[in-house]
Amino acid sequence: MNEELLINITGIMDEEAFHKYISKTLNLPDYYGNNLDAFWACITDNDQSSMPKTLKIKGLAALKGFLPELHDGFIECLQDYAKEFPERQVIFHQDSSSNEDI
Repeated sequence: MNEELLINITGIMDEEAFHKYISKTLNLPDYYGNNLDAFWACITDNDQSSMPKTLKIKGLAALKGFLPELHDGFIECLQDYAKEFPERQVIFHQDSSSNEDI
């Protein structure tokens, strides 16, 4: 398990690219189903998860602009994850050029 990992989703404009990047960056198992239900199952399975102690997310404003439903679901998954695993931390970075909420 890494201590800290940055996920930068700036520039991701379609759902397929999002899941491919997330799968590679988080080293999700080969059977990852490329949807948020599968994402949740993988990150909460201690036998399969390589989630770091601190996960930093950058580029959320862009994701919200291109894929608002995916953005909202991704945020919800990570907020629920942080509640279920209080020993781990998820940090949402604001885009420097934007004052928009996550």
